Amino acid sequence: MYVLIVGAGRVGTAIARWLLASDHEIAIIDNDEARCLAIEEELGGVAVPGEGTEAAILGRAGANRADVFIATTRRDDENLVACQLAKHRFGAARVVALVNVPEHVELFNRLGIDVSVNTTALLVDRIQEDLASLMIEEARGF
Repeated sequence: MYVLIVGAGRVGTAIARWLLASDHEIAIIDNDEARCLAIEEELGGVAVPGEGTEAAILGRAGANRADVFIATTRRDDENLVACQLAKHRFGAARVVALVNVPEHVELFNRLGIDVSVNTTALLVDRIQEDLASLMIEEARGF
């Protein structure tokens, strides 16, 4: 499977590592050339420097053959535009986007993003689960 990732921050890089360890083919786009060089050193020739919202960069990275396209930047507008280009211009089979502002989830879903990952909801849910476990332990006297 070929996966194209926009954003070589912590999330994008961790996904890239996991996909490569599972023998998938990947490319990762980032506008920070130093970050791309670090990715190249760690993961090999998979980094493409440039803006993930520019059709020319997406084309250079192989968006036209992406089975999955994942946008992991900190900016919802960039994630949405990149996914829209990948899906509608390049025909990516599935698009996944991080959504950093919870109020944007509905918009992403309405605009055809296949998977919208609400980072705030994930973090809040995890903290609530951990707090609930602590409260149960405390009530039991642990």
